[in-house]
Amino acid sequence: MTGTGPAQAARRTDHQDAEPTAWTVIWIDSQEAILARWQEGRPEVERLRSDVPAHRRATGHVRHDPVVRHGGGGPGQSAADARRLEHLARFLDQVAARLPDTDGLAILGPGPVAEQLERQVREADAHHRRVRPVTREPTGLQTERQLIARLRRLVGVPPVRRSIGAYRWSGPQPHSASGATRPPRRVVEKPPASRPNEG
Repeated sequence: MTGTGPAQAARRTDHQDAEPTAWTVIWIDSQEAILARWQEGRPEVERLRSDVPAHRRATGHVRHDPVVRHGGGGPGQSAADARRLEHLARFLDQVAARLPDTDGLAILGPGPVAEQLERQVREADAHHRRVRPVTREPTGLQTERQLIARLRRLVGVPPVRRSIGAYRWSGPQPHSASGATRPPRRVVEKPPASRPNEG
């Protein structure tokens, strides 16, 4: 038997209060972050560019010394790699500072940058004892429209539908600006094509 007493109702209400009323969708990689959030009844998009240097690409063939064990004894981290990691940490701090404390977060993006942002947000939430949903999904590049569509689904706002052409119109047929109506289109059926071997 399931209870529906005051204790059950209080638990449901507490759980409903814990659900976020606002969401922020973030797409991030090492070069850029795109934040989409719902404010004052409409979506707002913000882009943040990073100053993280590009990865240094290996040139030519890399020889391995057979005497050195794999996984150790190789050259340490270069100064360029350390500088890149420092810029990336600063960029992640900048993005995390732009995220509202009360919004649910959907973090999207390829590679480890989205993972690092998720880890940083979860650690900050644990430190400040905040409870909110934080999700991460590996995705390729997303357009602003795709992020806004995802944000609309999370917030529960139906997508904007655009009617193009009279065939999609649900009301009376539209008229031109002058008030004159267009004549209906004439449909002419073609006679069936005769085959060359028919006689």
